[in-house]
Amino acid sequence: MIPIKRVDHISFVTWSIEKSLAWFEQVMGLKVAHRFQNPEEGYSGVVLDLPNKQLQFELLEPLGEDSFVERFLRTRGPGFHHVTIEVEDIEAAATALRQAGIEPFRGIHRSHGWLQTYIHPRDGGGVLWQLFEEVLEPGK
Repeated sequence: MIPIKRVDHISFVTWSIEKSLAWFEQVMGLKVAHRFQNPEEGYSGVVLDLPNKQLQFELLEPLGEDSFVERFLRTRGPGFHHVTIEVEDIEAAATALRQAGIEPFRGIHRSHGWLQTYIHPRDGGGVLWQLFEEVLEPGK
């Protein structure tokens, strides 16, 4: 069994964060928590707080051509992309996946203070699952 701590966020992809943001703010009542860019993987994003702050939504837009976000948008269009789950121990999560006959998608890798892996939609009931363990950077 995966050592789940909590659901961290639900991610959506869009061609334009600014155009999508108005809907999430006005209709859903969400507030911008912070913005970020990940030029290595070719996207920028905004994290939105739900009113109760128990969960966040994330909007991702491509920074250019040939990022995974741009490819996803081209083939599937804007909308739901993935669910992100925080786990107690990423290695234990990967072991649990393997015991269930699921190979962690993209392996375990570090990204911006996280150790993370994924469950591919073919193994996750049609949903892309991102699993992460927060790793404190030295000196923080």
